[in-house]
Amino acid sequence: MNKDNLINKIIKNIKEQEKNINKANEIDRKHYKMKINIQKLIQISNKMKDKDIGKFTDKNLIIIHNGNPYITYILAIKAICSNTNLDICVNETMIGTNFIIVKIIKEVLKELKIQIHLEVLRNLDTKELKNIINSNESKSENDTNKKIIILQDKSEYSRLLKEKIPNVYYYPIYNVCLYIDNEEFEEIKQYIIKYCDENFIEVEIYDADNIEDAIEQIEADNEGEYVLILTKEKINKIKEKAQIDININTNILSDLEERLIEKEIR
Repeated sequence: MNKDNLINKIIKNIKEQEKNINKANEIDRKHYKMKINIQKLIQISNKMKDKDIGKFTDKNLIIIHNGNPYITYILAIKAICSNTNLDICVNETMIGTNFIIVKIIKEVLKELKIQIHLEVLRNLDTKELKNIINSNESKSENDTNKKIIILQDKSEYSRLLKEKIPNVYYYPIYNVCLYIDNEEFEEIKQYIIKYCDENFIEVEIYDADNIEDAIEQIEADNEGEYVLILTKEKINKIKEKAQIDININTNILSDLEERLIEKEIR
């Protein structure tokens, strides 16, 4: 399968169905603040053509995330490029927009005769998850080993563990750990919180006496989140000693998008 050909056809369908996408998004916006930008979808598409976006190593996945349609879009394309069957659960968030984006992609799959299972699910209770995990339509060994990935919601991860759901993994690659050490950054902090809220990104604010203590706290908690520190200090030496990747005074908007596209879920 040619990735560029696939994405080009998806872009074509997105442009042709822009009105339908916007209509679904306006319905969703009665409940949520997020507005989908068609040009951003196209930009993400072109970036995915230009970059090695990594491939899923599993053939059957259930991925649960907070409903950001851009995440759904990228995950769907990664699944196709990986020949991975994928159910995407969006926890009843931005349902219309998520559904139409996947519908557009599935139309291209049909046109190209690509046989991959790709669906958006509203929500999954324990019984439904167990039914999906135990389904064995093709009678292949892989179908009995579906892996469940939680991208953002740690409480959902804890719930599934408590319910003894097998093969559950937590990868909070789109969550944010934030620390600021100066009141002058308060306005930026509030902007970041607002941005994360509107884009269904979980953000945890760290409170510490100094940067060294903050990094120590974050290192103890971190499971792959995006770590952002806003400071006027020069902390290159501290950053070099850190056990995790730390972003200093970076642009969270562009960084998170790049991170999502390039990060490989293993």
